[in-house]
Amino acid sequence: MFTTRTKMSMAKAILTKNSPFYIQFYVSKLCNFNCKMCNIVEANSDTVPFDSDKIEKIAENLKKIGAGVILLTGGEPFLRKDVDLIVKALKSRGMDVRLQSNGFKTDRKKILECVEAGARDISISLDSLDEELFDYINTAKGSTKAALETMAFISRNFPQKDSICAFGCVLSRYNIDEIEAILDFATRIGWWLSLVPVHITTVDNPMNFRGYDEYFKFKPEDYPKLKELIARLKKKKRQGFNLFDSDDYLDSIYHFVSTGKPNWRHNNVCDSPNIYFAILPDGRFEPCCDYRLNENIYVYDDNFPKVYKSKKLRDSVSKITMQCPGCNFGSYPEMSLSARSYSTLFERLRLQQRTKKRGLVPLTDEEIFKIFNEVKAKYPIYQQKRDFPFREKKKWPKVSNIPERLWQKDTEKNNHLVENDK
Repeated sequence: MFTTRTKMSMAKAILTKNSPFYIQFYVSKLCNFNCKMCNIVEANSDTVPFDSDKIEKIAENLKKIGAGVILLTGGEPFLRKDVDLIVKALKSRGMDVRLQSNGFKTDRKKILECVEAGARDISISLDSLDEELFDYINTAKGSTKAALETMAFISRNFPQKDSICAFGCVLSRYNIDEIEAILDFATRIGWWLSLVPVHITTVDNPMNFRGYDEYFKFKPEDYPKLKELIARLKKKKRQGFNLFDSDDYLDSIYHFVSTGKPNWRHNNVCDSPNIYFAILPDGRFEPCCDYRLNENIYVYDDNFPKVYKSKKLRDSVSKITMQCPGCNFGSYPEMSLSARSYSTLFERLRLQQRTKKRGLVPLTDEEIFKIFNEVKAKYPIYQQKRDFPFREKKKWPKVSNIPERLWQKDTEKNNHLVENDK
């Protein structure tokens, strides 16, 4: 599944714990969702997205430092007209590309252009099979139908072999009773499920990727249910269900939720920037999605490879990671665990073989909706009226005007951003 370059980068990370084989690249600051547990659009509102003429330089510098897997995320990455050029620049240099999308009426032509450029790995957000709840979480009407149609389109147009398609699901009090149904649905259509426990902060302690809605957070009385769920998920994974997460990572989810801190970090410090780091929409290097450096370091600068390897940068990042309470955002924990836990490493290798062997199942819109409804009919939770706070209100807000304002402002300045989500 992985390119030779990525395999070499991963091997070096395992042996030396000093190889940036996973990089989160926030290629767009815009999003047509305003998810209630996410603050990334507001956090990146001060950035001016890099121009297309910097793509090749960014890709070349990432190659020079030994990068392996590059996650293209946002915001919504398909809101960039040149996302396919980014994929092409990275793939042409031997790196693997993973795309993240909300799947909300995503531009079909742009998906095909990314496939032509070499994209083989994509994740679509799906936090609930309850259409009303999913719409409420991301504040976009009709999001379930749009996501399913995008999934069906991807299943027909991504290569049937050597592709990995997954759901990105934020685990919270809202959907804890649905996770097994979502896993069942993913497995039925040949996709995978990846979980991230909800991260909520307070307004007096803002963090770039975390929302503020306290209702998402688990309460102590929820911990036994969560522990039982994780045990069942591990069992289902051994039964053949398509769960992307390692056992060590699942254990860390429970530890993070119940204590406020993860247990995957080595000596209570993460592996940024040695194994992973983030890039903002304007091309700036950052240690992760939650924190920023006090200095501006741009990945497209000629001297970036030298700066990245410098002791000065490592010391600057270390001051942040040493004080950070820790996160459990899927990507970074799994990378550290893969480099430091043999059980996780072997599990990831087996998963790669499974995905390669199974391949994708091409589905029409009618077929995916049929499976969706069949899965929901199996689980009593969807026949019950769950008492969520938003159901008490006659109306709930439409998409926040914050990203709309950003959209209107930036499309006037940057012609590489799309003006409409088609």
